[in-house]
Amino acid sequence: MMMYSGHISSKLENDKLSYNCYQGKEKLEYNESWFNKIKNRSEVGVSYQSQLEILFWIAFCLLLMVGYKYLSDGSFSAILTLSSAFQCFAFLLLASKVNTQCSLSGISLRSQILYSIALISKLSSTLFFNGYLPVDRSGDWVYQVADVVSLAISLLLIYWGNTKLKYQYKFDKDSVNIVIPIIFSAILAAIIHPDLNSYFPADFAWTFSLYLETTAMLPQLVMMTKIGGEVETLTSHYLASLATSKILSFVFWLFSYRELAPEHGKNIPGWTVMASFAIQIILFTDFLYAYIKSVRLGKALIIPTSIV
Repeated sequence: MMMYSGHISSKLENDKLSYNCYQGKEKLEYNESWFNKIKNRSEVGVSYQSQLEILFWIAFCLLLMVGYKYLSDGSFSAILTLSSAFQCFAFLLLASKVNTQCSLSGISLRSQILYSIALISKLSSTLFFNGYLPVDRSGDWVYQVADVVSLAISLLLIYWGNTKLKYQYKFDKDSVNIVIPIIFSAILAAIIHPDLNSYFPADFAWTFSLYLETTAMLPQLVMMTKIGGEVETLTSHYLASLATSKILSFVFWLFSYRELAPEHGKNIPGWTVMASFAIQIILFTDFLYAYIKSVRLGKALIIPTSIV
């Protein structure tokens, strides 16, 4: 079943645009009559989406329990694997939203670009070196597969946003400069980085990924405040799952802080790693407060419109 955001109505009325959205071999063309049909089916769509959310969470929780029982030995580094699993789950939720609604409404492609670059850099280190991988019995493959899936989804969303779904993407609301964070992260990673791999390119790649992720969610959060209003449920779950992932990573590296220290001198790389995770969590703080409040009250998450 497919539903479309009400944000496209102005496009239909003012620009008289039509575009194609493919599902299998079926071609759907937007026009006034088609949009009216979708509006009449909105209640069914909401019901379907709610059921989908519940199924996603049940499946994810069951998968975590099965994985912990049969793959993990209960060591502390399993937290790092769990962090990667939450991030993968977040991207799966996002893919589900886009697929069911055939819409990128409320999604920042600039955030997806930053995450894609960060994941590519991270995987170029963790796929070939084990310095930053968990040592849990589940092995590094679970951690790696979760990151590969996250990257694939992020790249797919970027592709859709520039092809069949580009008319629903709000270019004017997604305007945060992403070049500066990329350059700054690269320079900082070259200067300050742990050496768990004892190989500069691999250590640089992992550290650059971490520094870049620190700002990767900023375009998404800024875009949400510019648009304002009610945040779609799957989008809010996506952000909450990402925040959970960052908190788990912070906890792991907080207790593994000494491993980041160089052989000689102060543990400056450890400080920058912990600061990066702390900044990510701080950026999510306001959203998490509003998210927890909305879940507790059983109401939709509302973001006030900003003049940013």
